[in-house]
Amino acid sequence: EETMRKYYYRKLLIALFVINIVGICAVYFKYCRNVLPNSIELTMGEKACLKYDVPAVGTVKDQKIKLNQPFVLTKDSVGQDEIKAKLFGAIPLKDIKVNVVKQKTLVPSGKIVGIYVETNGILVLETDMITGVDGGNHSPSSNKLYQGDYILSVNGSKVETKVDFMKKINECNGKEVTLEVIRNHKKTKIKVKPVQSVTDSQYKIGAWVRDNTQGIGTMTYVAGNEFGGLGHGICDMDTGKLMDIKGGYLLSPQIDTIQKGKSGSPGEIVGSIFYKEANLLGTIRKNTKYGIYGTTQSDKKDKAYRIGYKQSVKKGKAQIISCISGRRETYDIEIKSVDQSNHDVLKGMEIEITDPKLLRLTNGIVQGMSGTPIIQNNHIIGAVTHVFVDDSTKGYATFIENMLNSSK
Repeated sequence: EETMRKYYYRKLLIALFVINIVGICAVYFKYCRNVLPNSIELTMGEKACLKYDVPAVGTVKDQKIKLNQPFVLTKDSVGQDEIKAKLFGAIPLKDIKVNVVKQKTLVPSGKIVGIYVETNGILVLETDMITGVDGGNHSPSSNKLYQGDYILSVNGSKVETKVDFMKKINECNGKEVTLEVIRNHKKTKIKVKPVQSVTDSQYKIGAWVRDNTQGIGTMTYVAGNEFGGLGHGICDMDTGKLMDIKGGYLLSPQIDTIQKGKSGSPGEIVGSIFYKEANLLGTIRKNTKYGIYGTTQSDKKDKAYRIGYKQSVKKGKAQIISCISGRRETYDIEIKSVDQSNHDVLKGMEIEITDPKLLRLTNGIVQGMSGTPIIQNNHIIGAVTHVFVDDSTKGYATFIENMLNSSK
């Protein structure tokens, strides 16, 4: 019996050892995949010197490349290619897309703008209880409508504003209504029976809704009459989800003050947006994870910069261009780290504000600076996206190519 116990104990130790080895290999494999980018953008005719800290061999057509040693990529024609990466030259690791594009220039903006967008449908924030004229508590929309739903129509009649939606619900006089709803990008129909509220005698379905949102941000670049801004998408403050919009406007805001950032409390640009034609700067047509896009008037007097793709971005000195002081100025920053892996595309760079003028003005990055363009080695390389809550001098930025790819 003692002999059998030792036998099974040895078996258990061997099994645990094997599991640990497999686990370590899996973690290392995942690490190596994350180090390599999903794609590489190249300008036609330019050379890119690359190196990744992964013991892998890449194959481009019939050419083999050791990815952990410096290698040069250059392409003389526009198109797509692929690097097939294998760990230790044997284990398939990742296929890296190589996109070759024509040389392009952008005009960094840095302009502080008011942003107003309208939702594509009526956005449901949450459902709620209604006290009816009968004295009872009712939840007509509970387990029927959900946070993040977009209501498109009531009984087949399209609704575009919150007021229009509430009016159509009230006009049903308590009869069951059919709502056309977009949920997770799919259309569905929901039947809800409104209840007459004791507070104002209006018929309601017990749902908090929104039809627009607004705020202050920064325009990143202008290309002809097209612009990109923010560096991240507009998300609803209540649902936290990317807003599905039908359009919107860029407006010239009135900046009242700048609240400086401090540990635990990000600062912000405080201002007002007045909806009049004289303040109109452009129109917004698209809201994506990587920013907002639309049309604006081009400013031909500002210098255009060539695009610096992520493989050219280096740790060290760089600059941002911002109009936060009331005029367009360049401020010094430090790029602390660079992550080309696409693990979190909104945090491709960690940056630190070092310019004394900007630190005196803002203490670093404040809300409203999202989208501020970043310049390094005379190339536009990215845009500010986040500030560290515990240190307003530091934050994250996205690569400019992410914004450009999302604008298409």
